[in-house]
Amino acid sequence: LRELFSTDLKNLRILVSLLDRFDPKSDGTSRDWQTIYNESARLLYEEIDYLGEAERADRFRKNFADTPWIKVPEVYWELTGRRVVTMEYVPGVKINRVKEIQAMGVDLSLLAERSGQSYLTQLLRHGYFHCDPH
Repeated sequence: LRELFSTDLKNLRILVSLLDRFDPKSDGTSRDWQTIYNESARLLYEEIDYLGEAERADRFRKNFADTPWIKVPEVYWELTGRRVVTMEYVPGVKINRVKEIQAMGVDLSLLAERSGQSYLTQLLRHGYFHCDPH
């Protein structure tokens, strides 16, 4: 993936230089295409840093270890490396599959309340927000 990303990013860099030069910004915004490109490239490479991904998941798990209604899979470090993360299997249902969640008897109001509570806890108590908790 790293090689593919590098090739794609080289091509995007050309487009970015053109956008910075020719974007009329007539909609009142002051887009800085180079800054957007740099941040996107950095995040893209972070996404394929599987040891980093595992560390972030483990940090999230430790932060919520005492919260009984949050289950975070454990990382199997002996089976995790630069190119793969191996985690405990935890069955679940995607949050956007509302009918399935309702069929399980989950209280949607409580789910919404706890979701908000977990996000606020991440930000305000832990100072660490895991925006990709899949």
